[in-house]
Order: sequence, then structure tokens, then C-alpha cells
Amino acid sequence: MKSHNHQAGLTLISWIILIALITFVVWFGFRLFPIYMEYYSINSTMNTVASHIDVGETPEQIRLSIDNLFTINGVNDVTPKDNVTIAPSPEGTGIIMTLDYESRTNFVGNVDLLVHFHRTYQANPH
Repeated sequence: MKSHNHQAGLTLISWIILIALITFVVWFGFRLFPIYMEYYSINSTMNTVASHIDVGETPEQIRLSIDNLFTINGVNDVTPKDNVTIAPSPEGTGIIMTLDYESRTNFVGNVDLLVHFHRTYQANPH
């Protein structure tokens, strides 16, 4: 009866490729993490403002509320004046706020990562 000594496992080249792939994914996540953390802060601000709008509040007052919360949360790249559209809802019973902005970060060398955020918030003044 023959016994085959069979080697199992990864070769050195396989380990190098695996480590390079893991490093790439970690670096990718490391570069995108601050962008998404800022988005979650912006999203939280928009939800807070949408739930606290009073009847008769003007778009400028709403933008001021958003801007104040952006300042408190340390959001500097997005401004309500440029990135938030405020309009009455088609039914006329509420307000629709639309957030639309892009965030860019350097990835490696001259390659950038660009993330586009677009979200609509329905506010019913009370």
C-alpha cells in the first residue's frame, strides 16, 4: 500500500496575494469611513429637523436650523444653502427636503473616491 505525503496549504505567492488583497480592502474602507460617518451625522440632523418643523416656518428658518445642527455636529463640507432643497409637498400638507451632495477623498496617488448622496425627507409641520 502506497502512502502519499501530500502537502496542504497556501504557497508563499498565495499568501502575498491574499495579504495584498486584504490590505487593499482595509485601505478602501479606511478611506471611506470618514465620508460615511459624516453622512450619518448629516442624515441624523435632517431627520431631527424634519420631525421638529413648526407650521408657518419658512425655508430660511429651516435652513438656519439645519445649519446650526451642522455646526454643532462638525459638518463643514455640506451647507444647507447649496445642498438642501426645501419645497412644499405636492399634496400641500407638508414639506419635502432634498439632500444632494458629493464627497471626494484621495485614495492612492492621483486616484480619488467619489461618493454621491441623494436623499429626500418628508416633514409634516405640527
